[in-house]
Amino acid sequence: MTPTDWEQIRQLFDAALSLPPAQREPHVRASGAPSQVQREVLSLLAHATEHSGGAPAFLQSPAPLDDGAAPVRRARPGLRLNGWTLESLLGAGGMGEVWLARRSDGAYDGEAAIKLLKPGMDSAAVLRRFAQERQALARLDHPHIARLFDAGLDAEGCPFVVMERVQGRSLDAACAGLPLEARLALFLQLADAVAHAHRHLLVHRDLKPGNVMVTEQGQVKLLDFGIAKALDPLESTDLDRSQVGERPLTPGYASPEQLRGEPVSTATDVYSLGVLLYLLLTGRRPYGRDATDAAAMARAALNEAPSLPSSLPSPGPQDPAWPALRERLKGDLDNMLLKALEKDPARRYATVDQFAADLRAFLQGRPVSARPQTMAYLMARFVSRNRLAVALACVALLSLVGGLAGTLWQMRVAQQAQARAEHRFAQLRELSRQMVFRYHDDIAELPGSLATREALLKDALGYLDGLADELGPELHRNPRLAQELAESYSRIASLQGDGFSPSQEQLDASQRNVDKAIALQAHYIDALAQDGDALRIAAEMYQGRAMLASRGGRLADSVQALQQARRLNERALALQPDDAKTMAAVATIVGRIGLQQGGSPSQPQLGDLAAAGQTIAQAVALFDTLRARLPDQAELIHEAAWAHQLLANWALLSGDADVARREADLMLALRDAALRLQPENGNLRYQRALALAAAGRIHGELGDAARGLQLFDDSFAALGEELKRDGRNQAARRDLVLLRFTRARLAWQHSRSTPDAKALRDALAAMPAAAALAGDFYLSRWRADAAWWVGESSGSADEKLARAQEAEALMRATPDQPENASRRWMLAQALGLQADAHAQRGDTARARTLARQALALWQPGAPALYRKEAARTQALATE
Repeated sequence: MTPTDWEQIRQLFDAALSLPPAQREPHVRASGAPSQVQREVLSLLAHATEHSGGAPAFLQSPAPLDDGAAPVRRARPGLRLNGWTLESLLGAGGMGEVWLARRSDGAYDGEAAIKLLKPGMDSAAVLRRFAQERQALARLDHPHIARLFDAGLDAEGCPFVVMERVQGRSLDAACAGLPLEARLALFLQLADAVAHAHRHLLVHRDLKPGNVMVTEQGQVKLLDFGIAKALDPLESTDLDRSQVGERPLTPGYASPEQLRGEPVSTATDVYSLGVLLYLLLTGRRPYGRDATDAAAMARAALNEAPSLPSSLPSPGPQDPAWPALRERLKGDLDNMLLKALEKDPARRYATVDQFAADLRAFLQGRPVSARPQTMAYLMARFVSRNRLAVALACVALLSLVGGLAGTLWQMRVAQQAQARAEHRFAQLRELSRQMVFRYHDDIAELPGSLATREALLKDALGYLDGLADELGPELHRNPRLAQELAESYSRIASLQGDGFSPSQEQLDASQRNVDKAIALQAHYIDALAQDGDALRIAAEMYQGRAMLASRGGRLADSVQALQQARRLNERALALQPDDAKTMAAVATIVGRIGLQQGGSPSQPQLGDLAAAGQTIAQAVALFDTLRARLPDQAELIHEAAWAHQLLANWALLSGDADVARREADLMLALRDAALRLQPENGNLRYQRALALAAAGRIHGELGDAARGLQLFDDSFAALGEELKRDGRNQAARRDLVLLRFTRARLAWQHSRSTPDAKALRDALAAMPAAAALAGDFYLSRWRADAAWWVGESSGSADEKLARAQEAEALMRATPDQPENASRRWMLAQALGLQADAHAQRGDTARARTLARQALALWQPGAPALYRKEAARTQALATE
């Protein structure tokens, strides 16, 4: 029989069983069902009558067959299968029987659920597919997926699978009566499990309440993952499809493409999850609520549009909670469910992760992607999350414009008004602080908000400068006010030119405000020596100075600033040793010191790769420990991803290909995990886009050009989206230019084609001119690298020489940095390419002189990433 027959048997059996015994057989005979269905139902009814003293259990024992039919093979207690011994029957259905089994070979003590498949599932093609799938299924390792322990064939050659035994209730039963948030929390556990399997290229294809259990501890367990696919005869291309029955599926939860027999994909599971969530939230199916058999349900799934969840009538007076729930379904949840239930797979959520991200956004009161991102909708969501903040912001802006000058004047009036003036000053001082920190952060994630943030902070900066000038010496007597001013200047500096976060690329302005912030520390650091948070934030100011110094190539200044930051953080950690923020700050400083020692070819460094590897590994260990302690903190996951990216770049520079690949992939996984927790966080989106490019370079350099180019393309798309959200994000605009070059470099390295060589020239032309890069070592180093690669790709000795000389000039522009190995290595490459150009011209003497100069710069040895260039130079030096 087909799954459709079994569904019809179930429905007819339930209907007949509800009638008095004398009416059951006539009801079945008059149903019009096929004869084999009627015989099975009558047999089940007879069995139910024999056991009328207890609740009948559907398909707990097999129905008698007609005379002449093939006997049904039955398992029995005591039967051994691959070291497991059957103990008792747990259930049976259309696919076969499920038995409780215990390990009996002495390997270990444990129990499992064994599914014995029915006859008809043992064709050669099905067995081959089953053998192929079982290894992939066994690799699934997720806390919300029931493990597949073993699989094989019994003595009669029929497949069986050994699964983790899960005790609990089905998902729909567990959700009954729970609040909306609790239902969504359980569903998100299921979504995470399905997404994990999708990342391993496995599709469930039979998601339904009976395949999802919830334990007593509230943990979701997904059953039967991939077994339907493993046993699907239509997956075997060597079968005569005209002789194959229907695919294993459940019509009430199957997608339209499944019902039509079309190829399935991850979109199939997205659809089934949509049906399942619809049922969990409304208690009803999205369509086909009047269907009486599987065929009718299939027609409804193919042809009926799902009802808008919030439009459903109350199921009855027995459900007084429905009106409130229906109100919460309106809008976001309506749109999310309808998007998941689109008949066309291309119109559904592209991934389960996207579906889950929208649900998490809904729970956090943030915008969801299933609704048009109109300004009205975004603002409504923002206001709903920050009602008080928005009201106060309006008051603050109005008050500050007209009140700050008056407040300062009141402080200088007669003695009798001083107390009132000081109170007013304190109020406006707090509003100034709220402008820089709270209100700025609240709007930071809104698309296109950078201009508003810039205006807000520019106004705040004017007020801060006025406060600092007016108060002058009084700041030393008021350390908290000095601290607030310093932290405000530091925040503004970060927005102006953080360097590697969304910013305006206003490096000079950023430097001025960092210096103002650090100068103010003299007024409060000693007075607040026991305030760990104040010390930690003061360390962040020195870290900002170090980043700006590094950007300018001032390596000694950067080292000095980081050492000062480290001392402040260590003092803070001594005061609050268990504080996660302080521990993360210490780990960040350790990672940045490793970067200075020798972690990146594009940033200033000392070239001590051995010390760098040890230091960066310490930072990774610190962040991984914190991440294990606080697994749901998006910021910690984001910072851990940064540390793993440092280790991947160091490994690439040092020649450890295995570590570079592993760390690059782990870094991407962590970026994705952080973004899933906070999908509307603009900085996390930006950092993930950059991480894609970093991983693309690593995989490309290590020989996987196809993956590298794909990652570059993904990074392009992600950065482009960020610029659409906010066209003033100059950091993203800068990175798009650099990314264009790195992709062209990888493409040319792979193909050595003329079009890719032209793409390199175009990328160089898109970079800022050398004259505009004074004081910006980071971009100067990038342009020098691009010029070198254009020369390297050229067949012309003249062009090769000109580009190599341009690269040399860019690196010679910073002669006061002999300790900067990144500059020295680029200079060595430039001289080596000049030597190559002179050799191509036939001037071997000049080529030898330049090659020897380059070799001196490579001392004490070239990193693994540059050994090929160094070896070529060595050959030219000895000719």
